[in-house]
Amino acid sequence: MGRKWAILWHASFSIVAGLLYFYFVLPRWHELMGDTSHVLGTTLRIVTGALIGLAALPVVLTQLRTRKPELGIPQLALSIRTWSVVAHVLAGVLIIGAAISEIWFSLDSFGQWLFGVYGAAAAIAVLGFFAFYLSFVAELPPPPPKPLKPKKAKQQQRVRRKKSAKTDEAESTAEETEETEAVAEAEPAEAELPEPEPEPEPEAETGLRNRRPTGKTSHRRRRARTRGGVAVED
Repeated sequence: MGRKWAILWHASFSIVAGLLYFYFVLPRWHELMGDTSHVLGTTLRIVTGALIGLAALPVVLTQLRTRKPELGIPQLALSIRTWSVVAHVLAGVLIIGAAISEIWFSLDSFGQWLFGVYGAAAAIAVLGFFAFYLSFVAELPPPPPKPLKPKKAKQQQRVRRKKSAKTDEAESTAEETEETEAVAEAEPAEAELPEPEPEPEPEAETGLRNRRPTGKTSHRRRRARTRGGVAVED
């Protein structure tokens, strides 16, 4: 059986079983409200379990087709299909067994236990359903490995990184030395600038001008020549 037919068969049986499970297994509102009889509900519960069990048939046929060694199917995919078959059969058996036991056991006394069995069967059936489709994903070949880079290229990259690191360090040290030299030259230049000398106060000259001459020099200065050339003392 091809993959497409197996998927179609499995999906159709699973969908019908899911609808019957919702209406007549859990929560079975129509039967609890009295719209349907208990006999009809029991019959449809048995049919639901049978459909879930029969949904394992396409899984089995796919397993028989793909387990040939010449196909090279991964062991993981085969194991997943095996567990899917087990889950389908187990879920169907639990539902059929609980439905038949309702003939002798009333829901008032054993309802919680029966509903627990139905819930566990539904969980197992869902796991088996998804396991079947997961097996096709496991059949896919692994991604191709990444090409390994040659060692020479790696060594060249390391050498380039070391050289770039050295040049960066040299540039940083050169910039630091230039900054320190500029600061050192600026400091003595500021120190060599002469301080401005204070300007002489004009009070000394004014004081000398106001003084009166004394001694011989004063007599000489008092002499003045007249127009006729005769010296006259004041």
